[in-house]
Amino acid sequence: MPDEREIGRRVRESVIGTIRGTGEIGEAAVATISSLVQRTVREVGSAGSSAADLAVGAVKGTVGAVGDVVGLGALTAANTVSTTALAASSAATSVGNAAKAAVLGAVRGSAETGGETLEAIGRTSRAADSEASLLGADITAAAVGAVEGAIEVARDTTVDVEEAASAAATGAIEAASDIGEAAATRVRAAVEGTINGVKVTVASAVRPPN
Repeated sequence: MPDEREIGRRVRESVIGTIRGTGEIGEAAVATISSLVQRTVREVGSAGSSAADLAVGAVKGTVGAVGDVVGLGALTAANTVSTTALAASSAATSVGNAAKAAVLGAVRGSAETGGETLEAIGRTSRAADSEASLLGADITAAAVGAVEGAIEVARDTTVDVEEAASAAATGAIEAASDIGEAAATRVRAAVEGTINGVKVTVASAVRPPN
């Protein structure tokens, strides 16, 4: 039976093939990657795997592909302030869009296998931020992307949009808390407020910055 690592491997390989030509994940690629993730989760889910494991694996595979294709090593290889800033900006945008696409696809695919939507949103958002951290990528970009994905997928379903946004934001902050209090505070500041017209509240003990 396929597990989290297997679904992650399949999604990573598929996403890499999709974005290798451009070298980054732009907004235009979000829908394509989302559909790819959804299809993969649905197909593997038919084999009886846990919907939660499939969703988490799909997110890790998508965000992990950013490191393979965008090349976060460019941040250290850049030899001027301007090229370093450009590389960082490109990587952050790609990580954010990857997280958004992954949450969209993973949650939709999990719902089709009978998974609980809000739980899937929280777990996938947490996984996206954790994976971004492992890559040395911008965790705030991943968090915002995950919340944007949760909002979009909720608007397509019967799930309350504010509850979906809150689940994603809370999951991202929980992942950041594993890194440290400063990281959690930074992520909370990024996701709490209004995103895409939705008021985002956080169910977390992490205090916002003063």
